Amino acid sequence: MEARFVYVFILGILFTGTKDLLRSQIITSDARLKSRGLWEIYSGLVLLVTLLFRAHNLPVLCCCLLIQTLMAQFIWKKLHYDAAQTTIMHYWFGQAFFYFQGNSNNIATVDISVGFVGLESYVEAPAIFLTALSTYAGPLLWACHLVCFLSSQRDRSPVAVGHGCYCLALLRSVPAAAYIVLVTTLRYHLFIWSVFSPKLLYEAMHLLLTAGVCLFFNTMEQSHNATVQEEASEQLLTNLMGPRFLCEIIPLYPKTTRL
Repeated sequence: MEARFVYVFILGILFTGTKDLLRSQIITSDARLKSRGLWEIYSGLVLLVTLLFRAHNLPVLCCCLLIQTLMAQFIWKKLHYDAAQTTIMHYWFGQAFFYFQGNSNNIATVDISVGFVGLESYVEAPAIFLTALSTYAGPLLWACHLVCFLSSQRDRSPVAVGHGCYCLALLRSVPAAAYIVLVTTLRYHLFIWSVFSPKLLYEAMHLLLTAGVCLFFNTMEQSHNATVQEEASEQLLTNLMGPRFLCEIIPLYPKTTRL
C-alpha cells in the first residue's frame, strides 16, 4: 500500500513535468518552462528509482546525485565543457554506476524482485518495466541529467541537446556493434551461452533504452526549435507589415503611384 501511494505521487510529478514540457513545445517557446518540465520528469524518475532500490543501494544513489550536483556546479560550468565533453563524462559515470549497483554481465545479478513492488501478483508489463528501470537506473539517470543540464544552460547553442543525444547514441552503439562482431566471430566458442550471450543481452537492452531516451529528447528538441523559428518568422513578418514599415516605404514611391 505504501508503494502504491508513492506511485501516485510519482505519476503526479511526471504529469506536471510532461504538461510543462508540452506547453513549452506547443503553446509557447519558453526555454525556462521547458527546463523546469525536464527537471520535474528527472525528479520523478529519481523518486521511482529510490522506491525500487534495495536498502544497500540507496547510499549509491545518494552518491550519484551528489556527484551530479558537484560536477554540474564546479566542473562543467567552470571549465566551460562543450556538449560532446559533457556527454562523454555522463556516459562514463553512467557506466560506473551501473556496476556500482551490483550489476555484472551475468543474468543472475538481475534483481527480479523489483517487478513486484506495489503489486499483489505478477503482471507482465509493469514487472518488465520496473526490472529494466532498476537494472539500468545508473545510465538512465545520468542520461536524463545530461539532457536537463544542457537544456538549462542559456548560453549554449540551441542544438546542444541534439548534439549531446547524438554523441551519447554513438558512444553506446560503437561498443555494441563491436561486441556483435566479436560474438559472431566466436559463435562456436565453448562459453558462447554462459558468457557471451548474457553480455550481448545486456548490451542490446542498454542500447535499446539509450536509443529510446535519445529519440524522445531529440524529437522534443527539434519540435521546440521549429516552434522558435516559426515564432521568429511571424514576428519578422509582423514587423515588416506594420505601420512603421509603411511609413518608411510610402515616401519612396512617386506621388502618382497609388498604394
